[in-house]
Amino acid sequence: MNVTRQTTVAEIASTMPRAIPVFQKHGIDFCCGGRRSLAEVCNESGVGFETIVGEIETAGLEPAGSETDWATEPLGALIDHILSRFHAGLKDELPRLQALAEKVATVHGANHPETLPALRDTFGALKTELDAHLEKEERVLFPYVRELETAARGLRPAFSIPLGLATGAIGVMEREHEVAGLALRTIHRLTEGFRPPDDACGSFRALYAGLEIFEADLHRHIHLENNVLFPRAMGMERRLGG
Repeated sequence: MNVTRQTTVAEIASTMPRAIPVFQKHGIDFCCGGRRSLAEVCNESGVGFETIVGEIETAGLEPAGSETDWATEPLGALIDHILSRFHAGLKDELPRLQALAEKVATVHGANHPETLPALRDTFGALKTELDAHLEKEERVLFPYVRELETAARGLRPAFSIPLGLATGAIGVMEREHEVAGLALRTIHRLTEGFRPPDDACGSFRALYAGLEIFEADLHRHIHLENNVLFPRAMGMERRLGG
């Protein structure tokens, strides 16, 4: 891929998945804010454009692993991957991290009043948002996208859901992703990049370590939906006349 100053971060992340760790290293938003040009985000983050391009090119030279190119796989397979790799994990991690945040805030909140109560409340609100978000995707949007793909293959002419849902529903999902992205940035700021203080106990450190993994996973999750699944689904719907 020829990366120019006008190439968006989302285009790079979608075409070259091995560039994602480069973006994560430099704190560049490749999911919710991925539709901005690389030059713009480099200027904003204070990282040299040529530096980033060089690191992306180096990452692209590494031997290919087993990572799937989801830009070309069937949408049904991508949905299955999102469900098994991300949704299932979130359903385990969200309650676990919420309980841990509550415990740490209760025990250490008096010593860290500017951080831990806000961290607990921010994560709790994010959990509530994500719980509802996952259900909408699993009950409405994902089944509809599967039907889109089936119809596109000419295997079944009728929809159980009226044609035309994707664009509106995806707009809602993307706005909810933006809310989640704001919450992640707040959590990152409150934890000072997931660096526990010197007086942190084991649970305190486990919370910060868990939140760091949670952030990285949610960024990849949102990237696959915003930059791969959603554009492909809307394109398929347009071709079918929705």
